[in-house]
Parts: sequence; structure tokens; C-alpha cells
Amino acid sequence: MSREIDSAVFPHLEADLDRVREVLGPVRFEGRPELTALTDEGPDTSRRLVRPTLTLLSYYLLTDPASPADDRVIRGAAAVELLHLGSLYHDDVIDHADQRRGRPSANAVWGSHMAVLGGDSVTFSGMRMLAELGGREVLAGAIAGEQMCAGMVIEAADQHVASRSEQAYLDAIDGKTAAVLSLACRVGAMQADHPEEQEEALAGFGRQFGLAYQLYDDILDLTSTAEEMGKPVNADLPEGIYTLPVIRAAARDRSLARLLRSGMTGEQAAQARELVIASGAVDEAQAVAEEFMNQAAGQLAGLPVDPRARHAMIACARSVLDRRTPRPVVAGPSTQPPPADSELVSPQTRSWLRSWVVNTGLAVSAAEADYHRWTGAVQWSAQSLASAGAAHEQTFAGIAVLIALCDDLFEDPRLKDTEAVTALRRGMVAMLRQDPQAPWRPGAIATAWASLWPRLREGRSARWQERFLDDLEQWFEACEREAHHRINGYIPATADYLPLRKSTGGFDFAIACLEVYRDLELPTKLRRHPMIRRLEELLCWVGFMENDLVSLDQDETDHVPYNLVRAIRHERGAPAAKPSSRCNAR
Repeated sequence: MSREIDSAVFPHLEADLDRVREVLGPVRFEGRPELTALTDEGPDTSRRLVRPTLTLLSYYLLTDPASPADDRVIRGAAAVELLHLGSLYHDDVIDHADQRRGRPSANAVWGSHMAVLGGDSVTFSGMRMLAELGGREVLAGAIAGEQMCAGMVIEAADQHVASRSEQAYLDAIDGKTAAVLSLACRVGAMQADHPEEQEEALAGFGRQFGLAYQLYDDILDLTSTAEEMGKPVNADLPEGIYTLPVIRAAARDRSLARLLRSGMTGEQAAQARELVIASGAVDEAQAVAEEFMNQAAGQLAGLPVDPRARHAMIACARSVLDRRTPRPVVAGPSTQPPPADSELVSPQTRSWLRSWVVNTGLAVSAAEADYHRWTGAVQWSAQSLASAGAAHEQTFAGIAVLIALCDDLFEDPRLKDTEAVTALRRGMVAMLRQDPQAPWRPGAIATAWASLWPRLREGRSARWQERFLDDLEQWFEACEREAHHRINGYIPATADYLPLRKSTGGFDFAIACLEVYRDLELPTKLRRHPMIRRLEELLCWVGFMENDLVSLDQDETDHVPYNLVRAIRHERGAPAAKPSSRCNAR
């Protein structure tokens, strides 16, 4: 957010935000350092610190914009951000979200129970910091928290209510979003020690801006793509959260109103979205947001402050909304080709897979089953194997999707904390060893595994089952090791390349999956025969070398250590390959 600020007016903003970042950080649990990863977002989080910026600007506005902020302001800004972050943990649990800012959410990695406790820890850390500032600050924080919860309760009570009113919607977003943005401005103004009416004016600015902010967020859910947002889109409609554009469109379109109900399918959600966009209600909602922004600017009009600072603060808020302005969307039938595996996987398996990813929480809607990594994994199984019975095909498709998801979690280039990687691996292993009849570890991945494991082990010997779990656990450990090497910048020597790559290839685990698919169980002596193991080694060499040649540019961009070409160049002292322009564009 600070990039849109005129540095000539607020010259210390960047430095003061760095001071806020130093105060922010994970909650540390005494004697249990491995739990720090629960509340650690890592050094490369994409957060724009909107709320701390508002706190600092409110303080600058009432004092000297050319002077750095007092330490109390820095701690107040960090406290408000922690209150906001704590609420996000709860939001992700309620929404069954598996990503937050492009990274695995806490509930996806740790399960809902631990995510809720992590959110509570972050929230109370923020409240403690406000209490250290004084009684007025902590009271303001408590009131904002109460309002935020009230807004969420109102929204939950109105889920799937097709007759939801505009006022009910505004009451909900006033609490769940605007209250904390108002608090951010209020806390900054409090530290300036000015008359109460000036504090109220800035709090009013934050509230009106917050209403516009949430309106734009709701519009983007209808008009943006998942790539643009970094999270699933068109998620509100299936969840029964009817926002202002939907409310207005449904009031004049009975066909849309009939679609607004519990159990809405992905296809129905897409149809409803097109009807909302075609109605013109999105433009109307943008006009309402603009009016809220005008009211926010009006709150500052009477303040006896430097006009340049007032103008810069309003311009900053508008720039946030400009960056969230929805792109034009033309309603109409989709012209996208069907998924690549549509003719390779049976219709029964496609239907089962779509239902399974939604029922387990891996996806918000059935449409997300078309995520390219998932369809690619299923397509590979269909192309590589002869057809099997429906039950085995479905089980194989499910495990292919689940493993692709786990692989993405470990290989995420934005995951740069070794402790977080280790915590991820431990969580995965704990998930494997829980009783599927009485699973204790919650979360979408754990739920998906609990539904697949009984199908995988059906008719299998106890020895096969134990070997399968051991192989999968070893694969998780290999993924952890690979991620640690990536984070630490380790490039293996060519002599170490094969065993390192074989450990992450999961060959034994893949063979076990094939046994499930073909409904057979290979004798142990055959699996361990030297000829079979040598053949496996040759297949690994050929497969990995072909993969490394094709993916060299992308591996260089992502600093992936396990690339044979990269290892050879490093060993010979040659410079790393220059990424292609296509990769740079990403």
C-alpha cells in the first residue's frame, strides 16, 4: 500500500512500516519451537499492511508528517494488524479455505482445531499490545472485535437467505471489515493526543473506507479469476453469502432468485454469476462503493491539517480500491475447451471426483476439480493404464489428486522456512497414522485421506498396508529434505543426484498405487528382485533426465536443486542457465 504514498509528504512511512514488521511476528510457544510455524507467515508474505499504514497515516496527519512515528504508534499499528490476522485463521476454517495469499492455509496444514487456536493466540497477542498502550486503546480494540464478531454472526445467520436485504448486507460488512479499519485509524489518532472530535473523524474515515473496501472485494469475487486473486473466486454464491450485486440482481430477476439456495452446484453458481454480471448490478455496486469513498473523504474535510497530507491520505485509500477495481467481464457461455482428460476418464469417475473434492473440502465448488494440476494427474493415470473397474479407477484418481496437492505444498517456492516445512511433514505423517474410522486430525487433506485409505487397503494384506504407509511416509520425508535443500540453496553433486531424486520420485509408492488400480498384490520377492530394482533405476534415470531437460528454465527460476543439468553446471563451475523470457514474464 505504501508504494502509492507521496514520499515527499510522508517521508518516513516505509521506514516506519519496517519497524512495524519487526514488531509483527509469529507467536512463540515456550519450549516448543516447532509450533512457531503455526503462526508464522514467513519473510516473503504478500501482505500490504493496509491497516498499519492507516494507523501511521492517521498519526502523521495530526502531528508532523515529516517526522517518524513514535514507538507507541508502531506498536499500535502492529496490534491492529494482529487482530486482523487472528480473524483470518477463523475465516479460513469457516470457509474451508486451503490457501491464504497463495500459500497453504493453517487449517490445510495443521487442521481446523489447531488453526482456531493459532488464530486465538494471534488475536490475544494483539490485544495484549493494545493493553500495554492504555485503557482507551484496549477498550477500542475490544469494541472493534465485538463489532467484527457481530458482523460475522449476521452474515452467518443470513446464509442461503435469498431475501437478504441490502441493509443486512451493509450491517454485516460494517462489522466484519469496516470496524477493524476504523480501529486502525482511531489507534493512530489516539497517539497524537488531539481533541476527541478529530479522533472520531479519522475513525469515521476508516469505517467508510472499510465499507468501500469490502464492497470491492465482494465485486472481485464475481469478476476476477483465481490467478488474479490468489484464491478461489465465485466462492460466495455456493456458500450462500449473497453480496450487494447479487441482492440487487435477484430483486429483478426471478430466474436468478430461484438459483439462490443451499446445495448450489458449480454449474449453477457459474450460471448465477453470469446473470448477476448481465444485470448491471456490478456497476451499481461500484457506484455505491465510490459513494462510501466520497463520504470517507468528507470525514477529513474539517480537520485543521496540512492540505497536502489530507490529499495524500485520501489518494492512498483510493489507490487501494483502484488496484482492486474489477476487470470488465462479458457474460455469456463459456468457450473454454473441456478438460484434457474428459475423454480418457469415465464419466462416472469424473462425476465422483468432482463430488469428492467438494465433500472433503479440497475444493469450494465442483468447478475447481478442473484445476490443471489435478486434471493433469488424472489424465496421466488414464493415459498410462488400461481401464479398470469403476471403484479402482475412482480410488486411483483420488490418490492422484491428493498426492499432487501434497507435492504442491512441499514444492511451493514461497515456502522458505525450514521449520514450517518440518511442521508440514510432521502433520502429514500424523495424518497417515490416524484411525480412519475415528480420525482425530481435521482439515481437508486429512478428510480426503480418511476417505481414501479404507478404499486403498480393501482386500490388502496387513504387510502390504504397512509397507504402503511406510513408503508414503518416506516420500514425505524426501519431500521435506528436498524443500530444505531448496531453501538452503544446496545443489547436489552429480554422484548424489540419482539417490536424491529417487527418494523424491516415490517409485515404491507409485507401484503400490498401480497394484490398487489393477487389483493385485506383487510378491515381495518379485518387488525386491535385483532385475526389477535395476529396471526401476534405469526408468528413474530416463524419466528424471527427460524431465530436467524440459523443465530447466522453470527450475532455474524457482531455484529447484534437483535438476541434473544444474548440478553438472555447478560442479564444473559454469554459470547457471539464464531463465527464458517466458519464465521471466511470470
